[in-house]
Amino acid sequence: MDPIYKTDKHEEVSEYYGSTLEKSDDLKTNACCTVKSYPENIRKGLTLIHDEVLEKYYGCGLTIPEELEGMRVLDLGSGSGRDCYLVSYLVGELGSVVGVDMTDEQLDVAQRHIAYHTKKFGYASSNIEFRKGLIEQLDEVGLEDNSFDVAISNCVINLCPDKPAALNEIFRVLKPGGQFYFSDVYSDQPVPEHLVNDPVLYGECLSGALSASNFIQMATDTGFRTPKEIERSVITIRNDEVIRKVGDLKFHSITYSVFKD
Repeated sequence: MDPIYKTDKHEEVSEYYGSTLEKSDDLKTNACCTVKSYPENIRKGLTLIHDEVLEKYYGCGLTIPEELEGMRVLDLGSGSGRDCYLVSYLVGELGSVVGVDMTDEQLDVAQRHIAYHTKKFGYASSNIEFRKGLIEQLDEVGLEDNSFDVAISNCVINLCPDKPAALNEIFRVLKPGGQFYFSDVYSDQPVPEHLVNDPVLYGECLSGALSASNFIQMATDTGFRTPKEIERSVITIRNDEVIRKVGDLKFHSITYSVFKD
């Protein structure tokens, strides 16, 4: 089902991730491709994922909490499906995964490898599905209240034009006691409006960033418990033009865990 309230900003981001970028090496910063050391179960799962899915991965951290066996998990902004397939492996055949993304090109990559991963994981049937939609409008893709144990998101919330609406929808679909475990980019100060309107800086996950304090306030206003910081790393920019544009703004990739009461 096509989303019905897609904004110009959504269209910009879809174009950036659907056609401007062809692989993770095309990014101008490490905001969406942080390299880190993964636990053994994650490393094993990654070896089973199709090369095309890995090549078009644009995440900014590890958004996989521990103890996922048998759980129902929602991946927001699932892109080519890397994290979805990793979670599909970790939840086992009794668990399930739903990935939501708004970009046709990314969804096409994810969907065409469902059978491959079902066989690779040794499952009798697939435990994963992908749906087209916006994080701010999860009701439009048929996601019901209190229906997921865990929601994850990897460098995507900063790309949502309406972040309060996104958080409200995430809160709605999580079960009581459910966890939102996600990585995103944060700025050390408010981002000027002219940078927010720059499609490259926005697509690179920089100019749509909140400050950490603003996010924490927004999350608690939504009804989540106070977010717990899991990990933080500095964003490095490797493009001279982007460096010039952002000036003295500093950015971090931060992983948070927040729970719904």
